[in-house]
Amino acid sequence: MKDKLRFRIYVLGTTIALITFLHYATDARLMRYHLLYRDVYFFVVILAGLWFGLRGALAASLTISVLNLPFNILHWNGMSIFDLDRLVDLFLYNVVAAAIGILRDRQRAEEKRARESANLAAAGKAVSALAHDMKTPLIAIGGFSELVKRYIREDHPHRDKLDIIIGETRRLENMVKDMLDFSRPLELNCSIDHVDEVIEECLRMIEGEARRRKILVKHKSAPGLSATSIDRMRMKQVLINLIMNAIQASPEGETVLVEAYQKRNQSIIEVTDCGCGVPLDLKTEIFAPFFSTKKDGTGLGLPIVRKIVEAHQGKVLLLDNNRCGSTFRLILPMRQR
Repeated sequence: MKDKLRFRIYVLGTTIALITFLHYATDARLMRYHLLYRDVYFFVVILAGLWFGLRGALAASLTISVLNLPFNILHWNGMSIFDLDRLVDLFLYNVVAAAIGILRDRQRAEEKRARESANLAAAGKAVSALAHDMKTPLIAIGGFSELVKRYIREDHPHRDKLDIIIGETRRLENMVKDMLDFSRPLELNCSIDHVDEVIEECLRMIEGEARRRKILVKHKSAPGLSATSIDRMRMKQVLINLIMNAIQASPEGETVLVEAYQKRNQSIIEVTDCGCGVPLDLKTEIFAPFFSTKKDGTGLGLPIVRKIVEAHQGKVLLLDNNRCGSTFRLILPMRQR
């Protein structure tokens, strides 16, 4: 990949250098040659845009503009038709670069989304089949373990082993639940609701866990928040997941902030922790299915969060906190139905 990148940079750099040399070496009176050189520059700009997107295209067009500036100054004839033509070309190099670069970046983004959707669909089918196969034996194991536990004395030496079996079975059942939530098609049951009320309900539900870990959870909502159309149960699932992650990521005695406000026609919710943050090389991975930094994590919590938020036609972003830790920002469109 790096060799291919170097080769493309070498081709573009060499072509620009060669055309510029011919531009300066050719007699200024031979206009047909200079027109040809200027047209070839357009080919270079388009090629840079197709290979490298907006940044590459603008880098090429600006380089060409800077290299041609001395030539235009040396052969300036008081704003003649030829001077105007050269200035228009310099302007068009950058316009073409911006247009090609933006279109290419959009195309790449669409291709990436299509690949991710295909991968998620394939993973969803595999997960669904696996979860259904696991569900029945787990129910049987958990049920029989609870039944056996009733007939074992409190002081029996193996009773603690049975408690471990029951606890691990419940953990696996929760994993299966997450796998089924991830694999099923998402249907929203939306109603007009106040986001800050949903947040308050979620905070009451995680109050015990926060107290146990000695974490203070603060809720800050901007005044006059408008109601919007959301699936209350699904949004609670999203917020509880994010707030629990923030609590688990923050050291004892720290504060987790849940903030809600409006910006134009969007409802924005931010969950900020005081942990060690997410390494730069993992920021693109944390929303991938089955990727987890937790020892006992399923790697499906954040993918489910993103799935629910995107079903609301919103998006979820991971931001760096100004002090330490990370901020998850939910951006939801304001809808009244």
